[in-house]
Amino acid sequence: MAEIVEVYDQVRNDISQLVRGLEPQSLETPVPATPGWTIKDVIAHLAADATYVINGDFPRQFFEAFGEADAVVVLNQWTARHLEERKDRSLDQLLEEWNRSSIELAAMMRGDKPWPGDGVVFADRVLLTDATVHQQDIFGALGIKDGRESAGIKISLSGYIAIMGLRLATAGLPGIRFDVGDKSYTAGGDEPAATVGASRFEFFRAMSGRRSPQQIKAYEWEGDPEPYLPYFYPYGMRQEALVE
Repeated sequence: MAEIVEVYDQVRNDISQLVRGLEPQSLETPVPATPGWTIKDVIAHLAADATYVINGDFPRQFFEAFGEADAVVVLNQWTARHLEERKDRSLDQLLEEWNRSSIELAAMMRGDKPWPGDGVVFADRVLLTDATVHQQDIFGALGIKDGRESAGIKISLSGYIAIMGLRLATAGLPGIRFDVGDKSYTAGGDEPAATVGASRFEFFRAMSGRRSPQQIKAYEWEGDPEPYLPYFYPYGMRQEALVE
């Protein structure tokens, strides 16, 4: 599999090329996956992601208490600053910021330059996951179906499943097996108490908070889904169904 830095840069380039080709009014298209945000807002957030991280501004509390309500508030405040600080910038300015910050970010991802502060060893995966999630958010807003078996989705899904496993262990819950057809993944203990089947894309969208509990329960389950539903939501539970 390609290195994370290469996949991240490809996702960034693909998003940049897509939005540069949009009419100005299309940039104000609402993004159903991120209520209250437009496509341009998503770009502002992605540009800020890179800039903030290389400057050592990282929401550590969220990642130290993944999925906890107080930690989600911290994350939401962090992303709200992204948009507020960039509300008057043009698309070209946002893309230039993202490109400029990504050069320094790439050096950190490759290990050529240290991460700021005391280090964020998983920041590369976090940034790739966020970019891949929001790429699909933009696709959904524009009615595009593409990249659903991408390297970014595969890397990001493995990360989400690993984090779910840690959260399940902390809660004292048994493991769960994810069946994507050609492969299975286990989160938690060696003896899963439930198995759930769907596509990689569906699991990726569900575990990034883009599916409602009813949608997740509609997957192919062996075992009780109820104990596991809260652990699909690192950013807070989504009640409204999102069909893409």
